[in-house]
Amino acid sequence: MSGDMQELIEYIDLKIRRLQEELEYLKNLRGFLEYKIGKLSIEPSTKELPAIISEANWRRYPSGAGEWCFADELPRCFIEELKEKSSKTLDGYRYVYKKLSGGREVVSRRALDGFKVMG
Repeated sequence: MSGDMQELIEYIDLKIRRLQEELEYLKNLRGFLEYKIGKLSIEPSTKELPAIISEANWRRYPSGAGEWCFADELPRCFIEELKEKSSKTLDGYRYVYKKLSGGREVVSRRALDGFKVMG
């Protein structure tokens, strides 16, 4: 009987450790998300905008002719400007806002000829 109780205590201790690890992971994830939200909600200066935009998770098109990322990875002020103008040239790239049929918003970019090479 006491052996069964000891196994139960060990099982509970193991569960507690796993829950503590999961809790630590979730706290770190929350901190990361709060950081990203804060970073995107701050209105960047004109000088900071190219650096912030370059940090986004740009994905190459299979054809190699440009890149794209989800609009929520970029500063709101930049997205709003793209929505109004439909495209913008900045720091050697032409950016275009697109709303996909599923409702997702993306931004595509292409390097201007002779200015930059993506990758």
